[in-house]
Amino acid sequence: MPKKSQPAIPYDREHELQARLNQFFVKEFNLSEKDYAVNLSLLALLNLKTVLSDINNTITLKLSLGLADWVSQKFELNESATNELRKSILKTKPNSNGFDVWLGYPITFVAEVKCNIPVNGGNKYGAQQKQGIISDIDALINGKRKASMLTQDVLKFMAFLDLPSIREANKHLLKTNPTLNEKLVFLEPNQNPIDLNYVYGVYVNI
Repeated sequence: MPKKSQPAIPYDREHELQARLNQFFVKEFNLSEKDYAVNLSLLALLNLKTVLSDINNTITLKLSLGLADWVSQKFELNESATNELRKSILKTKPNSNGFDVWLGYPITFVAEVKCNIPVNGGNKYGAQQKQGIISDIDALINGKRKASMLTQDVLKFMAFLDLPSIREANKHLLKTNPTLNEKLVFLEPNQNPIDLNYVYGVYVNI
């Protein structure tokens, strides 16, 4: 006699969200197994949301500084130029107008950094993530209205975190948006960026 299948456990949105929060607290802070999420008040959740925004800004900063180190090595910048580049990044406020990273001398370039992590732990970007990347590519090529630098005759970079899931997500992005191949080119380790019409994708470790 065949066994009866167990009834599916109905999805509980609140339980799922609390479970994910608890898993994070236990794993990342080495805490004992406990339901921490149930004790979070609305104010605590709002404060946590603010902290998460600061975390994203911190990752963006680290990726920007990582790109600065890459540029310094790639173009053999001297100490003075490297320090100037890092200083310009550190004094730029989060979410300010203009490009994330730029330099006017001894080389001229503009860059955007993308901290997107593929959705749901997968290897594909969500719709909003894709649109954000595409919009930034267009801004690098065509310029930004409130940016202090023009982009027509300068090198253009887009930096990504160097993670396997992000590399796969970018491959999928280019495969499903063929016209992007006419705008975005990922640099090979020994390749030099020479065509000012492209945005060069760069993977950076932080």
